[in-house]
Amino acid sequence: MDKNNHPSRTRNSRHKKNKYSFSKKIAFLSVFAISFILVCGGVYATYAMQHQPKEASKLEEDDQYEQKEAALLEKIRKDQNQEEFKTTEQEKTDGSIQTLIYEPVAADSIPQLPTIKTELTGLIDVAQKNSPKETAIKLIGYVKRVKINEQVISYQPVVETYTWDQEKKDWSEKTEQGKNTAFVNQKTKQPLSLQDIFISEANVLAVQQVVQQKLLSESPDGNAIIDDILNMPSISLDGTAFTYYSDKISLGLPENPTGKKEITLSYKEIAGYVNPEFIDVSSIKDALPNPLDPDKKYISLTFDDGPNPETTPRLLDILKEKGVKATFFMLGQNVVKHESVVKRVAEEGHEVASHSYSHPQLTGVDAQTVKEEVQNTDKAIYHAIGKLPTDFRPPYGAVNKDVAAIIGKPIIQWSVDSQDWQSHNAQAIIKRIDDTAYNDTIVLMHDIHPETVDAVSTVIDHLRGAGYEILPSKELLGKKAKPLHMYYGSKDERPVQ
Repeated sequence: MDKNNHPSRTRNSRHKKNKYSFSKKIAFLSVFAISFILVCGGVYATYAMQHQPKEASKLEEDDQYEQKEAALLEKIRKDQNQEEFKTTEQEKTDGSIQTLIYEPVAADSIPQLPTIKTELTGLIDVAQKNSPKETAIKLIGYVKRVKINEQVISYQPVVETYTWDQEKKDWSEKTEQGKNTAFVNQKTKQPLSLQDIFISEANVLAVQQVVQQKLLSESPDGNAIIDDILNMPSISLDGTAFTYYSDKISLGLPENPTGKKEITLSYKEIAGYVNPEFIDVSSIKDALPNPLDPDKKYISLTFDDGPNPETTPRLLDILKEKGVKATFFMLGQNVVKHESVVKRVAEEGHEVASHSYSHPQLTGVDAQTVKEEVQNTDKAIYHAIGKLPTDFRPPYGAVNKDVAAIIGKPIIQWSVDSQDWQSHNAQAIIKRIDDTAYNDTIVLMHDIHPETVDAVSTVIDHLRGAGYEILPSKELLGKKAKPLHMYYGSKDERPVQ
């Protein structure tokens, strides 16, 4: 038997082949399994890398939004709790818009609260309509309270809009304030009134003069409209609309030739006629002269009935040489004739005031005549120097309450009468003033008399020798003289009866 074909060797050979083939299959399957696992693991790893950070980022963003939302709401509520007056919170959520409204609890402290609430509601409605619907919005409506001073509190509707900024991951803020501000008098708990600010009709009449002058000054041709301005209805404490500010006031105007419906005056322009308790006192700082020194003596020289083309210029020369400022109460009929003299009086720093037009006794004529005497002189002086006279001396000192109301200016009387109109003697005039002058007085003279002009230089020397400082009457009275009152000196003020 051939040894290579031995049956046992043949079986062994097949067995080895089968064993080798099986091992190869096992190895292949192992490699395949490992490769499959690696591929799957890679796919899973790739998937995990792609999706897990997004989910984590989303969670982080949500958490960040919630934290900043909570912080914002906490700040809003804390700010409202710190207000000096208590409020109640009303919350409403509509989709992505959350609205918080804070209403004052003590509603009776704000008489105008219904009006404020109406405007606040309107502001919120507009904010809601203009807000994007897909973005988180917080609308905060409240009444802003500001203490202007010890006597005035202001209230104003305010809406704050907070919008979530996805890129910045934070809230952006926008504030909208109402157009109307309510001012409340803390003494009366009533809306602030012109009565609070101006106190009296006398002060309002003084302000009327400032308004008239301002309208004329701002007009390209004041002379063309002066009649309408002088006849414009007066400001009244009850019937005049106004807008209050801490440093100024806007007053509603009746129909007038300028077309202006309101005029704004700084308190500095009307410093002598406003109640300092109801304004920012710093706004009138230095607007009024310092009070007169109680340790000094003061006197004012005033001259009536001019101007006169002969005597008034000579008097002006003397006053200029002596460095004295005086007050000239002029007659309108003389102003018209001698405008150049009037201009010189004003240009040299003296006060130009009114003494009527033709020197009648105003208490003995009708109201229309009084009005014409005053207005015609106003027009004459305005035409001469571009300014209305603010002070008035009635002829013979004759005045009553009705006449004073028509005049509408402070009434400047006198306390020392030189009697130059009677003596027509320079030495007599000098002696009369020497004998009767005393502190805080107003001296009456007339610049139409040559003898008066002859006496003035010596009068000034004697007064200064006696320790007097000579001031024009407006300065002696502290620039605070008001209509319906008459003045004999800075300490002698009397309501016209």
